[in-house]
Amino acid sequence: MKYQFIKDNQGRHAVDEMCEALGVKCGGYYGWKKRGPSARTVEDGFIKEKIAQIHEQARGRYGHRPIYHHLQDEEIACGRDRTLRLMTEMGVEGAQAKRFKPLGTDSNHLFGYSANLLRELGQPTALNQVWVADTTYLLTDSGWRSFATVMDLFSRRITGWSVSASNDTELVCKALRAAVLTRAELPGGVVHHSDRGSTYASLDYQRLLTSLSMKTSMSAKGNCYDNAAMESFYGRYKTSSVRDHVFADEAELRANVFEYIEVFYNRFRKHSSLGYKSPTQFEESFLPPMGAKRKASCFHNN
Repeated sequence: MKYQFIKDNQGRHAVDEMCEALGVKCGGYYGWKKRGPSARTVEDGFIKEKIAQIHEQARGRYGHRPIYHHLQDEEIACGRDRTLRLMTEMGVEGAQAKRFKPLGTDSNHLFGYSANLLRELGQPTALNQVWVADTTYLLTDSGWRSFATVMDLFSRRITGWSVSASNDTELVCKALRAAVLTRAELPGGVVHHSDRGSTYASLDYQRLLTSLSMKTSMSAKGNCYDNAAMESFYGRYKTSSVRDHVFADEAELRANVFEYIEVFYNRFRKHSSLGYKSPTQFEESFLPPMGAKRKASCFHNN
């Protein structure tokens, strides 16, 4: 490290003065310089290039842990501590997600509520056992847009999403229909969990759930943490891809959502809860790589 410092600063200071200040011999420095970089240094340079590629693919969203696991996928011998050290030397770090703060929902309606089935079920043990759904808001120059998503809680995959100027029943129905189309076959009895909002409790949405043979589950009153996985997804998305950005229009917003979900989150982002696999990778051992679409007749009530 001392020799490298001397080399990096020899244009500003005399070599003999730096050697004296650092307590090394000039002959030792010139001998090191003549030998060139060590094999370890060359290897570090190669790994740094790979880290830069992965970081660019993730658009700056990754910390050292998922980057380490991407390196393992490519069979690059680099430990987690070394990955952190190299990233620190490069000045590379991931956008840090802030602790999410759930917002309240409009539960003052006359539709009625469903029991919270998640308390009894606990964590799912297979695909298509529990789907969770939620909505949030994103800002454009022409006003707020509603963003609805559906997640398979077992794989953490976002199976369906929709964007609209209105936070209405049609918005959440579109997201659910999109989610169903990702499955070659949807078994009966899938638990659909959401908050107590009027869109999810509406007659049209409940009819859609019934037509799909899904069981309705809703969060306890005033407890958004029942849907923590989805809230966490929104928090990470906004921290890493939205921040303070105001989208020019709905088209730009949709493009941003598509890139984050379909390109990065579902297929590239590694989750510690999934053994550092992406949701799509995790699902590959449970579902065919390409899910066939269900027939549109299952949506005859909508």
